[in-house]
Amino acid sequence: MIRAVTFDAYGTLLRNDDMVLVPRRIVADHRLSAPVDEVLRRWIEGYHEATQVAPFRTLRKLQKEVLSGVLQRFGVDADPAPYVELFFEVTTRVELYPDALATLAALGSLPSAIVSNADHEHLAAWHFTLPVRFIVISEAVRAYKPDPRLFRAALERLEIPPRDVLHVGDSDVDDVKGAKAAGMRVAWLNRERRALGPGVPRPDFEIPDLTALPPLLR
Repeated sequence: MIRAVTFDAYGTLLRNDDMVLVPRRIVADHRLSAPVDEVLRRWIEGYHEATQVAPFRTLRKLQKEVLSGVLQRFGVDADPAPYVELFFEVTTRVELYPDALATLAALGSLPSAIVSNADHEHLAAWHFTLPVRFIVISEAVRAYKPDPRLFRAALERLEIPPRDVLHVGDSDVDDVKGAKAAGMRVAWLNRERRALGPGVPRPDFEIPDLTALPPLLR
């Protein structure tokens, strides 16, 4: 029986389609021959690696480090600060997916929470109120998904055994792998029909959008 639901934020409840603006700006500013998709891929890979290396750094510090590495990788000797600012500009300018609020409302009295890789700076920029009990962010826990500590922090506040909590998220690594490591059940939100990455355990459910979640809980 599912007794509570936790949600990822970005890519799950919150739409943020402008991330490609960062590598696009890097390519344009430095007239790189590398395609934007390649710069984006290197940035994402660097980010995932950096989040799992101690000590904990806030996203502002971490992105400075990662974007500096991306610039060096493509032979650019430049200050990463403008691209860090652009990252925060696009990640604090978000909107809800059309099915987000209706899905949260459909949970009724079932407890819900958010578990997100985010800084307090991101949380302060949300211009909407989400009907959840609480929000756990990486800066507060000082760890990033897929580290199970974020999920365990939510479980402690819910006071419900992991097996009775369903996590919903769009990232196969951060959400599926991370929540499974914490002993939770997982609904992978796979809007783009992607394949699971190597080493990622199978989710309990796979859904194409949030409207498919409430029927699973009945």
